[in-house]
Amino acid sequence: MKKKTKIWIFIPLFLVGLVIVNRDYISQSIEWKLNWGFEVPRPSKMETVFTNRNGFPSEGETFLVLHYRSLENKLKEKDGWTAINEKSHDTVLTLLQSFQKNVTEINNTQNYESLFQEYPVSYNKNDKYFYHLEEDNSYILAISNTKERKLYVMEWIQ
Repeated sequence: MKKKTKIWIFIPLFLVGLVIVNRDYISQSIEWKLNWGFEVPRPSKMETVFTNRNGFPSEGETFLVLHYRSLENKLKEKDGWTAINEKSHDTVLTLLQSFQKNVTEINNTQNYESLFQEYPVSYNKNDKYFYHLEEDNSYILAISNTKERKLYVMEWIQ
């Protein structure tokens, strides 16, 4: 009898613990799926570089760095990911620089330039990116770095 009681107590506590540990990623992934049709695998760690949004669906900007044990073969073209190659390299660089410039200009009260220096977005040939632009000029830009096992996600919500 004691064994069954312990199991019935442990299982709900374990499930609640899982939800608490992963709640940031779970809420973020739901928002990405609803807003952008954007899905990524669960990261081992998620860092918020900055966010000046006050929750769904408020305006503002967000910059996250997701860390993985492995990113290879997880981001597929059928899910909207595009390979970074000689043709797309300049496009990715332009999108990244535009996000950084716009965030720095609109948030002149805080030093966002130093955040971009502390968390530089790097990528290599054969990494991938995801970009989705809405009619109101809101967009999401995600850039993978397979070698560093990181995914940089930048959102601009109008």
